[in-house]
Amino acid sequence: MSMPNITEDDLRKILAGNLTPSDTIKTPERLFGRATTLRTIDRALNSPGRQIFIYGDRGVGKTSLALTAAYLHTGVENMPIYVMCGRTSKFGEIIQAIGNSQIPVKDRMETTDAGGGFTLSLPGGLGGIGFSGRTKGRACINVPQTLNEAYDVIRYVTSARQGTTVIVIDEMERIESEGERQTFAEFIKNLPEVQENVRFIFCGIAQDVSELLQAHPSAGRILENIKLERLHHSDLWKILTAVSEKLNVEIQQESLIRIGQISDGFPHYVHLIGESLFWSMFDDPEEVKRSGSSHFRAGIEGALQRTEATMRAQYDKAIHKTRNTDDYEEALWALADSTADRRQISEIYSSSYSWIIGKRPKRQRLTKDQLNQRYLSLRKESHGRIVIGFGSGWFAFRESIMRGYVRLRGEAKGINLGRHLNTAGMP
Repeated sequence: MSMPNITEDDLRKILAGNLTPSDTIKTPERLFGRATTLRTIDRALNSPGRQIFIYGDRGVGKTSLALTAAYLHTGVENMPIYVMCGRTSKFGEIIQAIGNSQIPVKDRMETTDAGGGFTLSLPGGLGGIGFSGRTKGRACINVPQTLNEAYDVIRYVTSARQGTTVIVIDEMERIESEGERQTFAEFIKNLPEVQENVRFIFCGIAQDVSELLQAHPSAGRILENIKLERLHHSDLWKILTAVSEKLNVEIQQESLIRIGQISDGFPHYVHLIGESLFWSMFDDPEEVKRSGSSHFRAGIEGALQRTEATMRAQYDKAIHKTRNTDDYEEALWALADSTADRRQISEIYSSSYSWIIGKRPKRQRLTKDQLNQRYLSLRKESHGRIVIGFGSGWFAFRESIMRGYVRLRGEAKGINLGRHLNTAGMP
Protein backbone atom coordinates (compact mmCIF):
# COMPACT_ATOMS: atom_id res chain seq x y z
CA MET A 1 0.00 0.00 0.00
CA SER A 2 1.01 3.63 -0.02
CA MET A 3 2.37 4.61 3.40
CA PRO A 4 6.15 4.13 3.36
CA ASN A 5 7.28 1.27 5.63
CA ILE A 6 3.78 0.84 7.13
CA THR A 7 1.98 -2.49 6.75
CA GLU A 8 -1.75 -2.96 7.18
CA ASP A 9 -1.12 -4.66 10.54
CA ASP A 10 0.97 -1.65 11.61
CA LEU A 11 -1.84 0.71 10.69
CA ARG A 12 -4.49 -1.38 12.43
CA LYS A 13 -2.49 -1.46 15.67
CA ILE A 14 -1.70 2.26 15.62
CA LEU A 15 -5.29 3.28 14.89
CA ALA A 16 -6.72 0.87 17.48
CA GLY A 17 -4.34 2.25 20.08
CA ASN A 18 -4.94 5.94 19.34
CA LEU A 19 -8.28 6.57 17.60
CA THR A 20 -11.18 5.00 19.48
CA PRO A 21 -14.46 6.82 18.73
CA SER A 22 -16.48 3.99 20.29
CA ASP A 23 -14.34 3.39 23.38
CA THR A 24 -13.23 5.35 26.40
CA ILE A 25 -9.68 6.49 27.09
CA LYS A 26 -7.99 5.22 30.24
CA THR A 27 -4.42 6.50 29.93
CA PRO A 28 -3.24 10.12 30.36
CA GLU A 29 -0.96 10.20 27.31
CA ARG A 30 -4.04 9.97 25.08
CA LEU A 31 -6.17 12.40 27.07
CA PHE A 32 -5.06 15.58 25.31
CA GLY A 33 -5.86 18.91 26.91
CA ARG A 34 -6.88 17.51 30.30
CA ALA A 35 -3.58 17.52 32.23
CA THR A 36 -4.60 20.34 34.58
CA THR A 37 -8.00 18.78 35.26
CA LEU A 38 -6.42 15.37 35.90
CA ARG A 39 -4.06 16.93 38.42
CA THR A 40 -6.97 18.68 40.18
CA ILE A 41 -8.91 15.41 40.44
CA ASP A 42 -5.90 13.41 41.63
CA ARG A 43 -5.20 15.89 44.41
CA ALA A 44 -8.85 15.94 45.43
CA LEU A 45 -8.93 12.13 45.56
CA ASN A 46 -5.97 12.30 47.92
CA SER A 47 -8.05 14.32 50.38
CA PRO A 48 -9.91 12.09 52.89
CA GLY A 49 -13.67 12.22 52.39
CA ARG A 50 -13.49 14.18 49.13
CA GLN A 51 -15.62 12.92 46.24
CA ILE A 52 -15.65 14.06 42.58
CA PHE A 53 -18.49 15.26 40.37
CA ILE A 54 -17.68 15.64 36.64
CA TYR A 55 -20.36 17.31 34.53
CA GLY A 56 -20.70 18.92 31.11
CA ASP A 57 -22.01 18.29 27.59
CA ARG A 58 -22.40 14.85 26.08
CA GLY A 59 -19.29 13.83 24.17
CA VAL A 60 -16.70 16.06 25.87
CA GLY A 61 -14.96 13.06 27.46
CA LYS A 62 -16.33 12.85 31.00
CA THR A 63 -16.11 9.05 31.19
CA SER A 64 -12.59 8.99 29.75
CA LEU A 65 -11.48 11.62 32.26
CA ALA A 66 -13.10 9.76 35.17
CA LEU A 67 -11.59 6.39 34.29
CA THR A 68 -8.15 7.83 33.55
CA ALA A 69 -8.16 9.67 36.88
CA ALA A 70 -9.32 6.51 38.66
CA TYR A 71 -6.58 4.34 37.13
CA LEU A 72 -3.95 6.97 37.88
CA HIS A 73 -5.00 7.09 41.52
CA THR A 74 -5.26 3.37 42.20
CA GLY A 75 -3.12 1.63 39.58
CA VAL A 76 -4.02 -1.50 37.63
CA GLU A 77 -3.56 -3.69 40.69
CA ASN A 78 -6.69 -2.16 42.24
CA MET A 79 -8.92 -1.52 39.24
CA PRO A 80 -11.73 1.01 39.63
CA ILE A 81 -15.35 -0.11 39.84
CA TYR A 82 -17.53 1.23 37.01
CA VAL A 83 -21.34 1.40 37.16
CA MET A 84 -23.55 2.96 34.48
CA CYS A 85 -26.99 4.39 35.28
CA GLY A 86 -30.12 3.80 33.23
CA ARG A 87 -33.38 5.70 32.79
CA THR A 88 -35.16 3.59 35.40
CA SER A 89 -32.16 3.05 37.67
CA LYS A 90 -32.81 3.27 41.37
CA PHE A 91 -30.32 4.17 44.07
CA GLY A 92 -30.46 0.71 45.66
CA GLU A 93 -29.85 -1.08 42.35
CA ILE A 94 -26.76 1.01 41.66
CA ILE A 95 -25.33 0.26 45.10
CA GLN A 96 -26.18 -3.41 44.55
CA ALA A 97 -24.15 -3.33 41.29
CA ILE A 98 -21.19 -1.92 43.21
CA GLY A 99 -21.42 -4.80 45.68
CA ASN A 100 -21.83 -7.40 42.95
CA SER A 101 -18.58 -6.21 41.37
CA GLN A 102 -16.80 -8.21 44.09
CA ILE A 103 -18.57 -11.46 43.13
CA PRO A 104 -17.26 -13.35 40.07
CA VAL A 105 -19.55 -12.96 37.06
CA LYS A 106 -19.84 -16.75 36.71
CA ASP A 107 -21.24 -17.04 40.24
CA ARG A 108 -23.75 -14.29 39.51
CA MET A 109 -24.89 -15.74 36.18
CA GLU A 110 -25.06 -19.46 36.87
CA THR A 111 -27.59 -21.14 39.14
CA THR A 112 -26.45 -23.15 42.15
CA ASP A 113 -27.87 -26.56 43.08
CA ALA A 114 -27.25 -26.50 46.80
CA GLY A 115 -26.56 -24.24 49.74
CA GLY A 116 -28.54 -21.59 51.49
CA GLY A 117 -28.56 -17.94 52.30
CA PHE A 118 -25.77 -16.63 54.46
CA THR A 119 -24.55 -13.37 55.88
CA LEU A 120 -21.01 -12.03 56.00
CA SER A 121 -20.39 -10.14 59.24
CA LEU A 122 -17.97 -7.26 59.04
CA PRO A 123 -15.44 -6.60 61.81
CA GLY A 124 -15.92 -3.95 64.46
CA GLY A 125 -19.68 -4.15 64.57
CA LEU A 126 -20.01 -2.59 61.12
CA GLY A 127 -22.99 -4.73 60.15
CA GLY A 128 -23.32 -7.47 57.60
CA ILE A 129 -24.14 -8.19 53.97
CA GLY A 130 -26.78 -10.71 52.98
CA PHE A 131 -26.10 -12.96 50.00
CA SER A 132 -28.64 -15.00 48.10
CA GLY A 133 -27.17 -18.42 47.36
CA ARG A 134 -30.15 -20.69 47.86
CA THR A 135 -30.95 -23.80 45.84
CA LYS A 136 -31.37 -22.96 42.17
CA GLY A 137 -30.39 -19.37 43.00
CA ARG A 138 -27.48 -17.13 42.11
CA ALA A 139 -24.90 -15.52 44.36
CA CYS A 140 -25.44 -11.79 44.52
CA ILE A 141 -25.76 -8.83 46.88
CA ASN A 142 -29.31 -8.00 47.89
CA VAL A 143 -30.68 -4.59 46.94
CA PRO A 144 -30.17 -2.35 50.01
CA GLN A 145 -33.44 -1.01 51.40
CA THR A 146 -32.00 1.77 53.57
CA LEU A 147 -29.03 4.11 53.54
CA ASN A 148 -27.43 2.11 56.36
CA GLU A 149 -27.64 -1.05 54.27
CA ALA A 150 -26.14 0.86 51.33
CA TYR A 151 -23.21 1.93 53.48
CA ASP A 152 -22.77 -1.71 54.54
CA VAL A 153 -22.35 -2.65 50.88
CA ILE A 154 -19.61 -0.05 50.50
CA ARG A 155 -17.92 -1.33 53.68
CA TYR A 156 -18.04 -4.86 52.30
CA VAL A 157 -16.49 -3.82 48.99
CA THR A 158 -13.63 -1.89 50.60
CA SER A 159 -12.96 -4.69 53.10
CA ALA A 160 -12.42 -7.07 50.18
CA ARG A 161 -9.90 -4.81 48.41
CA GLN A 162 -6.47 -3.41 49.16
CA GLY A 163 -5.79 0.32 49.38
CA THR A 164 -8.16 2.99 48.12
CA THR A 165 -11.16 1.94 46.03
CA VAL A 166 -12.38 4.35 43.34
CA ILE A 167 -15.98 3.89 42.18
CA VAL A 168 -17.16 5.62 38.98
CA ILE A 169 -20.92 6.13 38.64
CA ASP A 170 -21.61 7.27 35.08
CA GLU A 171 -24.54 8.83 33.17
CA MET A 172 -26.34 10.09 36.25
CA GLU A 173 -28.50 12.35 34.09
CA ARG A 174 -30.41 9.24 33.04
CA ILE A 175 -31.88 8.86 36.53
CA GLU A 176 -35.24 10.54 36.02
CA SER A 177 -36.62 10.30 39.55
CA GLU A 178 -35.98 13.38 41.68
CA GLY A 179 -36.41 11.23 44.77
CA GLU A 180 -33.62 8.87 43.68
CA ARG A 181 -31.32 11.84 43.09
CA GLN A 182 -32.11 13.19 46.54
CA THR A 183 -31.22 9.80 48.02
CA PHE A 184 -27.86 9.99 46.27
CA ALA A 185 -27.27 13.44 47.77
CA GLU A 186 -28.02 12.12 51.26
CA PHE A 187 -25.76 9.13 50.61
CA ILE A 188 -22.88 11.41 49.56
CA LYS A 189 -23.28 13.63 52.62
CA ASN A 190 -22.39 10.82 55.02
CA LEU A 191 -19.73 9.02 52.96
CA PRO A 192 -16.75 10.46 54.91
CA GLU A 193 -18.13 8.88 58.11
CA VAL A 194 -18.49 5.46 56.51
CA GLN A 195 -15.16 4.45 54.98
CA GLU A 196 -12.04 6.52 54.39
CA ASN A 197 -10.64 4.12 51.78
CA VAL A 198 -13.31 4.79 49.14
CA ARG A 199 -13.65 7.62 46.62
CA PHE A 200 -16.57 8.19 44.25
CA ILE A 201 -16.43 9.87 40.86
CA PHE A 202 -19.92 10.81 39.62
CA CYS A 203 -20.45 11.80 35.95
CA GLY A 204 -23.40 13.34 34.17
CA ILE A 205 -24.61 15.63 31.40
CA ALA A 206 -25.53 19.01 32.87
CA GLN A 207 -24.80 22.72 32.89
CA ASP A 208 -24.36 22.67 36.65
CA VAL A 209 -24.42 20.11 39.46
CA SER A 210 -27.88 21.10 40.70
CA GLU A 211 -29.36 19.71 37.46
CA LEU A 212 -28.12 16.24 38.40
CA LEU A 213 -28.23 16.23 42.17
CA GLN A 214 -30.87 17.66 44.47
CA ALA A 215 -27.99 18.34 46.81
CA HIS A 216 -28.19 18.24 50.58
CA PRO A 217 -26.61 21.47 51.97
CA SER A 218 -23.69 19.46 53.37
CA ALA A 219 -23.08 17.49 50.17
CA GLY A 220 -21.54 20.50 48.42
CA ARG A 221 -18.68 20.61 50.91
CA ILE A 222 -17.80 17.00 50.07
CA LEU A 223 -17.93 17.22 46.27
CA GLU A 224 -15.13 18.55 44.07
CA ASN A 225 -17.13 19.93 41.13
CA ILE A 226 -15.38 19.57 37.77
CA LYS A 227 -17.12 21.19 34.80
CA LEU A 228 -15.57 19.70 31.67
CA GLU A 229 -15.44 22.13 28.78
CA ARG A 230 -14.99 21.29 25.12
CA LEU A 231 -11.40 20.87 23.93
CA HIS A 232 -9.43 23.72 22.39
CA HIS A 233 -8.71 23.23 18.68
CA SER A 234 -4.97 22.85 19.33
CA ASP A 235 -5.67 19.86 21.58
CA LEU A 236 -7.93 18.35 18.92
CA TRP A 237 -5.09 18.61 16.41
CA LYS A 238 -2.77 16.72 18.76
CA ILE A 239 -5.06 13.68 18.56
CA LEU A 240 -4.29 13.42 14.84
CA THR A 241 -0.67 14.57 14.83
CA ALA A 242 0.17 11.96 17.47
CA VAL A 243 -1.01 9.30 14.99
CA SER A 244 0.61 10.87 11.94
CA GLU A 245 3.98 10.96 13.71
CA LYS A 246 3.73 7.23 14.41
CA LEU A 247 2.92 6.62 10.74
CA ASN A 248 5.65 8.98 9.47
CA VAL A 249 3.15 11.00 7.44
CA GLU A 250 1.90 14.58 7.63
CA ILE A 251 -1.64 15.93 7.85
CA GLN A 252 -2.28 18.92 5.61
CA GLN A 253 -2.56 22.08 7.73
CA GLU A 254 -5.83 23.15 6.11
CA SER A 255 -7.32 19.73 6.89
CA LEU A 256 -6.27 19.97 10.54
CA ILE A 257 -7.90 23.39 10.80
CA ARG A 258 -11.13 22.22 9.18
CA ILE A 259 -11.32 19.07 11.32
CA GLY A 260 -10.86 21.19 14.44
CA GLN A 261 -13.60 23.58 13.33
CA ILE A 262 -16.03 20.84 12.33
CA SER A 263 -15.47 18.91 15.56
CA ASP A 264 -16.40 21.96 17.65
CA GLY A 265 -14.36 20.86 20.65
CA PHE A 266 -15.69 17.28 20.72
CA PRO A 267 -12.90 14.67 20.37
CA HIS A 268 -15.39 12.04 19.20
CA TYR A 269 -15.59 13.64 15.74
CA VAL A 270 -11.80 13.92 15.46
CA HIS A 271 -11.50 10.18 16.12
CA LEU A 272 -14.20 9.40 13.55
CA ILE A 273 -12.76 11.63 10.82
CA GLY A 274 -9.18 10.60 11.58
CA GLU A 275 -9.79 6.87 11.21
CA SER A 276 -11.26 7.22 7.73
CA LEU A 277 -8.69 9.82 6.69
CA PHE A 278 -5.73 7.58 7.58
CA TRP A 279 -7.29 4.55 5.90
CA SER A 280 -7.84 6.65 2.77
CA MET A 281 -4.17 7.63 2.78
CA PHE A 282 -3.18 3.98 3.17
CA ASP A 283 -5.48 2.87 0.31
CA ASP A 284 -4.22 5.56 -2.07
CA PRO A 285 -2.61 3.90 -5.12
CA GLU A 286 0.19 6.48 -5.00
CA GLU A 287 2.72 6.69 -2.18
CA VAL A 288 1.46 9.20 0.37
CA LYS A 289 3.61 11.16 2.79
CA ARG A 290 1.20 14.07 3.21
CA SER A 291 -2.59 14.07 3.19
CA GLY A 292 -4.53 15.81 0.43
CA SER A 293 -8.06 17.06 -0.16
CA SER A 294 -9.27 13.63 -1.32
CA HIS A 295 -8.19 12.06 1.99
CA PHE A 296 -9.95 14.84 3.90
CA ARG A 297 -13.17 14.24 1.94
CA ALA A 298 -12.88 10.51 2.65
CA GLY A 299 -12.54 11.34 6.34
CA ILE A 300 -15.74 13.42 6.25
CA GLU A 301 -17.68 10.75 4.34
CA GLY A 302 -16.45 7.98 6.65
CA ALA A 303 -17.38 9.96 9.75
CA LEU A 304 -20.89 10.57 8.41
CA GLN A 305 -21.38 6.87 7.71
CA ARG A 306 -20.21 5.86 11.17
CA THR A 307 -21.83 8.55 13.32
CA GLU A 308 -24.22 7.03 15.84
CA ALA A 309 -27.59 6.15 14.35
CA THR A 310 -29.61 8.20 16.84
CA MET A 311 -27.90 11.42 15.77
CA ARG A 312 -28.45 10.69 12.08
CA ALA A 313 -32.08 9.82 12.74
CA GLN A 314 -32.70 13.02 14.70
CA TYR A 315 -31.14 15.16 11.96
CA ASP A 316 -33.18 13.42 9.25
CA LYS A 317 -36.38 13.77 11.25
CA ALA A 318 -35.68 17.48 11.66
CA ILE A 319 -35.29 18.26 7.95
CA HIS A 320 -37.11 15.63 5.88
CA LYS A 321 -40.58 17.02 5.28
CA THR A 322 -42.96 17.02 2.33
CA ARG A 323 -42.13 20.71 1.90
CA ASN A 324 -39.29 23.01 2.89
CA THR A 325 -36.67 20.30 3.50
CA ASP A 326 -33.88 22.57 2.24
CA ASP A 327 -35.19 25.41 4.43
CA TYR A 328 -34.82 23.33 7.58
CA GLU A 329 -31.40 22.03 6.63
CA GLU A 330 -30.13 25.53 5.88
CA ALA A 331 -31.56 26.75 9.17
CA LEU A 332 -29.59 24.06 11.03
CA TRP A 333 -26.45 24.92 9.10
CA ALA A 334 -26.85 28.59 9.95
CA LEU A 335 -27.30 27.83 13.64
CA ALA A 336 -24.15 25.67 13.59
CA ASP A 337 -22.02 28.34 11.89
CA SER A 338 -20.68 29.81 15.14
CA THR A 339 -19.01 28.78 18.38
CA ALA A 340 -21.78 30.48 20.39
CA ASP A 341 -24.11 28.08 22.19
CA ARG A 342 -27.07 30.50 21.99
CA ARG A 343 -27.72 32.76 19.01
CA GLN A 344 -30.22 35.49 18.27
CA ILE A 345 -32.28 35.29 15.09
CA SER A 346 -31.16 38.69 13.75
CA GLU A 347 -27.48 37.72 14.05
CA ILE A 348 -28.09 34.27 12.56
CA TYR A 349 -29.95 35.78 9.62
CA SER A 350 -27.58 38.64 8.80
CA SER A 351 -24.40 36.63 9.24
CA SER A 352 -24.64 32.90 8.79
CA TYR A 353 -27.89 32.40 6.87
CA SER A 354 -27.14 35.11 4.31
CA TRP A 355 -23.66 33.66 3.78
CA ILE A 356 -25.07 30.14 3.24
CA ILE A 357 -27.71 31.29 0.75
CA GLY A 358 -25.00 33.23 -1.07
CA LYS A 359 -23.22 29.92 -1.66
CA ARG A 360 -26.46 28.33 -2.98
CA PRO A 361 -27.60 30.73 -5.73
CA LYS A 362 -30.47 28.51 -6.87
CA ARG A 363 -32.14 28.71 -3.47
CA GLN A 364 -34.74 31.35 -2.67
CA ARG A 365 -33.88 33.41 0.44
CA LEU A 366 -36.32 33.28 3.35
CA THR A 367 -37.28 36.42 5.22
CA LYS A 368 -36.05 36.76 8.80
CA ASP A 369 -39.56 36.00 10.08
CA GLN A 370 -39.77 32.88 7.92
CA LEU A 371 -36.40 31.67 9.23
CA ASN A 372 -37.62 32.32 12.77
CA GLN A 373 -40.67 30.14 12.05
CA ARG A 374 -38.41 27.34 10.86
CA TYR A 375 -36.56 27.42 14.20
CA LEU A 376 -39.85 27.42 16.09
CA SER A 377 -40.82 24.28 14.15
CA LEU A 378 -37.45 22.66 14.87
CA ARG A 379 -38.32 22.88 18.58
CA LYS A 380 -41.27 20.51 18.07
CA GLU A 381 -41.37 16.73 18.44
CA SER A 382 -42.33 16.43 14.76
CA HIS A 383 -38.87 17.82 13.97
CA GLY A 384 -37.00 15.77 16.58
CA ARG A 385 -36.86 18.65 19.10
CA ILE A 386 -33.36 19.30 17.78
CA VAL A 387 -33.50 22.99 18.73
CA ILE A 388 -34.49 24.76 21.95
CA GLY A 389 -35.49 28.39 22.46
CA PHE A 390 -34.48 30.97 25.07
CA GLY A 391 -36.92 33.84 25.12
CA SER A 392 -37.84 35.85 22.07
CA GLY A 393 -35.70 35.00 19.06
CA TRP A 394 -32.89 33.10 20.84
CA PHE A 395 -32.09 29.54 19.76
CA ALA A 396 -29.60 26.74 20.45
CA PHE A 397 -29.10 23.06 19.76
CA ARG A 398 -30.68 20.90 22.44
CA GLU A 399 -27.38 19.03 22.67
CA SER A 400 -24.17 20.87 21.81
CA ILE A 401 -22.62 17.74 20.28
CA MET A 402 -25.22 17.94 17.49
CA ARG A 403 -23.52 21.06 16.16
CA GLY A 404 -20.51 18.98 15.09
CA TYR A 405 -22.73 16.54 13.22
CA VAL A 406 -24.54 19.41 11.48
CA ARG A 407 -21.15 20.76 10.41
CA LEU A 408 -20.25 17.33 9.02
CA ARG A 409 -23.45 17.29 6.94
CA GLY A 410 -22.77 20.80 5.70
CA GLU A 411 -19.16 19.98 4.81
CA ALA A 412 -20.32 17.00 2.75
CA LYS A 413 -22.38 19.45 0.64
CA GLY A 414 -19.65 22.03 0.29
CA ILE A 415 -20.82 24.36 3.07
CA ASN A 416 -17.78 25.04 5.26
CA LEU A 417 -19.41 25.81 8.61
CA GLY A 418 -17.55 27.03 11.65
CA ARG A 419 -15.75 29.78 9.76
CA HIS A 420 -16.13 32.16 12.74
CA LEU A 421 -13.89 30.02 14.93
CA ASN A 422 -10.81 31.64 16.40
CA THR A 423 -7.87 30.00 14.61
CA ALA A 424 -5.11 31.67 16.60
CA GLY A 425 -2.26 29.29 17.33
CA MET A 426 -2.66 27.24 14.15
CA PRO A 427 0.20 24.82 13.46
